[in-house]
Amino acid sequence: MKECFCIIPCNGLDKSLGVITRNVALKLLEKDPDMELVCPVLLNSGDKKYDEILKMNKIIVIDGCITRCATKLIEQRDLKPLIRIFIPDMSKIFKIKPSKELILIEQGQELAELISNYILENLKSSKEELRLVSRKFGDIECFDVTVDKYYFRVPKEGYYFNENDCWIKPEEKNALMGITDYLQNAAGDILFVDLPELNSEIEQFEDVGSFESSKTILQLISPGSGKVIAINRN
Repeated sequence: MKECFCIIPCNGLDKSLGVITRNVALKLLEKDPDMELVCPVLLNSGDKKYDEILKMNKIIVIDGCITRCATKLIEQRDLKPLIRIFIPDMSKIFKIKPSKELILIEQGQELAELISNYILENLKSSKEELRLVSRKFGDIECFDVTVDKYYFRVPKEGYYFNENDCWIKPEEKNALMGITDYLQNAAGDILFVDLPELNSEIEQFEDVGSFESSKTILQLISPGSGKVIAINRN
């Protein structure tokens, strides 16, 4: 069965970053007509026709500014996007400074083109990548531990941890990476996650990303070296 995707851009068309966001969404539709575009204004007003679209498709969220209105629309419905794009972050990655005009000039068009290609590249997952990111952890034998008010689980074998509460789990030539159950409990609600790019090379003890929670902002430190071949964005 073919995977289907829906795009939810921010509705800030009175802002220059919102204009770029809209252009990214339109470019994605040009490149893949099977994608569905969700109008954030109608979604916010409670339009029921989008309920089935959101349930049946994987979601791509594109936020233009720090208000992250598109992300909030999804969070209100207890849904998780497959990909979440923040235009200012993309601007830094591609080293293109957006203009403050509401008319999309050359650098804005170039940035929108690069971002749309970036999203499509991240959607192209091989069978091996899907196997890695969809692995189930329910059958792992763990120690049950309580520290203060926090209850968490520690795998008994197969995992290697660093002092920053990150772990890797070697699997033949590949390895999974994540953060501990303790850190997830202690950090509180996760608000934003900055993940590494696909195919990026990582050295041991190097920063590979960060996440922002309701309590803190923390860097993710890799316990090992390697190349990023798949990312779990759920």
